[in-house]
Amino acid sequence: MSADGARGGGGRARAIVWPFVWPFVWPFVWSIARSISTQITWQIATQITWPAAWRRSRFPARLHAGLRSRVRAHPQRGSLLLEFMAVAALSLVLALWASHEWAQRARALQARSLAVWMDAARGAAESFLARHAAELADAGTADALAGQGYADWTAPRWDELRSAGLLAGGWQAAGPLRRTLGLRVLREGACPGASCQVWALVHARPALRTSAGGVDEALVAEWLQAAEGRGLVVWPRRPGFLSGAGQRIPVPEEGAADWGPGVVALAARPPSGQAGGAGSGGGEGGAGDDAAYLRVRDARDPDFQGDATVQGVVRSGTRLAARDSLHLERGWKVGDACAPEGALGRAVDGVGILACRQGHWTLVARPTGGGYMVHSRRGCANVLGVSTANPVTGVCACPTGYAAAQVAESGTPAAPEGLTMGYLCLLQK
Repeated sequence: MSADGARGGGGRARAIVWPFVWPFVWPFVWSIARSISTQITWQIATQITWPAAWRRSRFPARLHAGLRSRVRAHPQRGSLLLEFMAVAALSLVLALWASHEWAQRARALQARSLAVWMDAARGAAESFLARHAAELADAGTADALAGQGYADWTAPRWDELRSAGLLAGGWQAAGPLRRTLGLRVLREGACPGASCQVWALVHARPALRTSAGGVDEALVAEWLQAAEGRGLVVWPRRPGFLSGAGQRIPVPEEGAADWGPGVVALAARPPSGQAGGAGSGGGEGGAGDDAAYLRVRDARDPDFQGDATVQGVVRSGTRLAARDSLHLERGWKVGDACAPEGALGRAVDGVGILACRQGHWTLVARPTGGGYMVHSRRGCANVLGVSTANPVTGVCACPTGYAAAQVAESGTPAAPEGLTMGYLCLLQK
């Protein structure tokens, strides 16, 4: 911050503090002035030589008596004056503390306003990149967009963006904390060319510094909180980088004076998938904060590596593919009401697939119940001793939800070969 700015800030601080301090100071000053004036008057009255006519009158005597009584009263009022001085001093300290807190809060609100103002400028920069991304990626000279109203596409002016309809007509050149904004368009990759990536930085000028010249960390912290994770700052410990949440970007080589410690900035990128748009990011940790976030109608595959929970309906434009399996948690009974038409579900007993047809669940697929044979003498085995059990259950019985229906019978119980009966397991309704 410049010396003029520091002096201006000091003047503003005094203008803010003085109305709080003066009501507590003036009674103290008045008491001291009154005491001093009384002492001076007494000294003059006791040292003056009065004319003979005055000495014969009672005025000197009355004056001396009045002053003598006021002087004698001073020691009695001295303790009260000391108490008043203590209360005034304490009140002064409280007033100074309150005014300091108020001034700090006012600066914090200004820092938040600066972040909101810069975010509006970032939106305009993104619109500029979205409109001219392909031209910027193929631009060979700085005046490549001069025909469209931009004298230098690497550093478009805000009035040029306003003329192009990318900024509101009421846009102000100076914002909170008496800052102005700069815009720098950068490119990465093989430029010019189809694989060239364009992005931009919106930064505040001058840097957020204290009157001593250091970075105003309290002000920067308020700005970062208002920037909601998108803020970038040049810190003294890494003067060559803009550092943010999980990213570190080298400062632009052009205009090095604009990128000293304390500079705050926001990154802007064109929509993903557009020519010249962000795909791989740049710099150390990625040059743009938008590359790490999904957009509405984003064409990229998010490639989530964990679980995803959705409370609403999930729609697919083509088909739904599952590498492992599809788990239907809730079960329904055949005949229950359903919607919409064509929906699929599972039977409440866990065996069978249901389809919603004409507003009711209908069984469309269910595993077979199997079958088995029982001999009157050998039980669940044939003459060779081989098991004739149901392959579904492993015993001569039907699975749950199925009923045994006799389909065959051979021999008689009294015959030497005995009686053999065959059963088929059919679905119960």
